[in-house]
Amino acid sequence: MDNVEGPGKLEEWVSASRLANPDKLSLRHLGRPMIRPCPPEEPSRQYFEVGAAVEAWWNNCWWESFVLTGVSLSSNNDTYRVFLPGECRFENLHCKDLRVAKDWIDNTWVAVKPQPDILSVVRSCLQQREK
Repeated sequence: MDNVEGPGKLEEWVSASRLANPDKLSLRHLGRPMIRPCPPEEPSRQYFEVGAAVEAWWNNCWWESFVLTGVSLSSNNDTYRVFLPGECRFENLHCKDLRVAKDWIDNTWVAVKPQPDILSVVRSCLQQREK
């Protein structure tokens, strides 16, 4: 995009130190930055427990999510039912589209705590949406 104020390309500066707003359900760490480095590589095939905090590749970006139903280790079905609290939405996603959820806190990757009672989290989100 050309700069109408002078020669050269238009440049836009974005503050990299801006902190993310707390999530609606207080599931993520407070004080996490909005911009973070890429998380470390994980094994390509993982097994996630129900309630596991994951990031789901959906609609061309990563979304904070939680696993609602797991897969049987003996089956060939690698699809998980996940809940995206930010969108209050349910999706069926392949394991290749999921990664362990981590927050970038004080220059360190910190795992997001699992939510074994994920159904109460879902219920809370749905109730907030109805208001």
